[in-house]
Amino acid sequence: MQTAFHILSLIKELNSIIVGGKIVSTEFYKKERSAYIFIKKDKSTSALGFVFHPAGFGTYLVPASKVKVDTREKSWPIFDIVGATITEIKQLGFDRIFQITIEKDDKKRQLAFESIGPNGNIWLTDKNEIIQATLRKREYRSGAEYQQPKLPDSVSPINVSADKLQKCAKDQNFYSIRQFLQKRLFGVNKTIASEIVKRSGLEDEDFRSLTENHFEQLSKSIGELVKLFESASSGYLYEIAGAIEVYPFKLSSQETQPEKFKTLSLAVLELTLRRQTIVEQAGEEKNIVAALKRTTKRLVKRIAKIEAEIETAEDYATYKKMAELIQINLNKIKKGTKEISVDDIYLESSAKLTIKLDPALTPAKNAEKYFQKHRKAREGLEQMKRRLEISNLELANLLRIQSDLESNFERAKNQYKSELAEIMPKEAGVSENIQRLPYKEYELKSGVKIFVGRDGSDNDRTTFDFAKPYELWFHAQQCAGSHVVLKFPNKSFEPSKREIEETAAVAAFFSKARNDSLVPVLYTPRKYVRKPRKSKPGLVTVEREKSVMVAPSKPEG
Repeated sequence: MQTAFHILSLIKELNSIIVGGKIVSTEFYKKERSAYIFIKKDKSTSALGFVFHPAGFGTYLVPASKVKVDTREKSWPIFDIVGATITEIKQLGFDRIFQITIEKDDKKRQLAFESIGPNGNIWLTDKNEIIQATLRKREYRSGAEYQQPKLPDSVSPINVSADKLQKCAKDQNFYSIRQFLQKRLFGVNKTIASEIVKRSGLEDEDFRSLTENHFEQLSKSIGELVKLFESASSGYLYEIAGAIEVYPFKLSSQETQPEKFKTLSLAVLELTLRRQTIVEQAGEEKNIVAALKRTTKRLVKRIAKIEAEIETAEDYATYKKMAELIQINLNKIKKGTKEISVDDIYLESSAKLTIKLDPALTPAKNAEKYFQKHRKAREGLEQMKRRLEISNLELANLLRIQSDLESNFERAKNQYKSELAEIMPKEAGVSENIQRLPYKEYELKSGVKIFVGRDGSDNDRTTFDFAKPYELWFHAQQCAGSHVVLKFPNKSFEPSKREIEETAAVAAFFSKARNDSLVPVLYTPRKYVRKPRKSKPGLVTVEREKSVMVAPSKPEG
């Protein structure tokens, strides 16, 4: 997705190539959700592409020959702007919105491009910014002035100072510098935040320990990044956490080599084409919603089953009473008896109680059998109640995801990337952001999920792309092995001692020490796991870790 930083780079391209050029044709493909304005300047013709397809969107300026729309749909004209000359182009604030001023027959008009993804739009206004038309038929009052979408309550990275950053950070409880930058600086996505942190040399610093000098370093890195976007001359396409992203320079925070393009716009064009090739949004949404419904239905059935088991198990005291009544009446029971009727001395009325017996067992063995049932039911009841608690948390989370998807599908799809990856059929190519999973998923006896990294770079992706900062990370101590993540149903979840030990046992099993009788396994919240610069795949450093000795255990399933 293009950010306000990317629009900053695009404005440079537009100003250097099409200002002074004449609009020679326009095309709007409604079903394809794309629009093109063709501009001729000197002897070359460029195409300003505006694509708002949910599966792949972007705004770019490329040679007209690069535009190939594979559709039978007849294009619509965009407003009445053919023959107009482009006189000025500017970004409206530090936002994903820019304005092109055009003149035709001594009449000045303006085009406002809202490059905000699937909800993007183009507005035509007069010189006083009174709306005349809209590309996507949005409602507006006659004579209404164009108002750009309201920006979130964030700080613009343009000319940001260390003092302003420090004020933004005051009394805030962020778990990382990266999260702080994403939340408080407009236009900063996860990758840009990582790049700022990397260039400032603060990868190993805790947000809560930042000093005035640290904020100076951050401010300086932000300023350098703005200049890199402003002076863009090339484009680089990356695959980051399974998603395609483009930038006008090489990222120091990414070790993988990107694909290079002559311009950033050509990279954006490639991005939109690849994303649309991977999946059509309509099919993707249908698959995700169907998978959510299936998962929710299974979970509701599981909850009902656990509740029934709990109801049965809560009667475990009856087993103990039966065992004791058998012992009291041992001399009255003959081997081979199928049932006995005895006085229930535990009741004031001393009513008769019928007890089923196994005729193949002695009376004493029958008593022991009921004692065993009592112990098993008593021990299992606590586990079942825990499983019910976790299942209800999972159900609440699924219902929240469904609600958010209904409200804003694209945003929610990206927000719940790892959760959706868990529930989608593994053979389905569901999304540009949800592809091959780098981990194997297992379930503890309580129902809590754990992720086990496959190996090497998959371990890194499991840890840094699919684990939440507050979830617990496990690894066999001083021994090669898989990264294991104990998933939390929600942020406030408190794992039990048994769940920690069970996860540690799995981490020990998926390590070189799996044949040892006891293995030390360390664990810590994922936010304290860091990737050293230029380190080998799977190699990390940890802080604030704890250790537990466990016997390696193969997970069920």
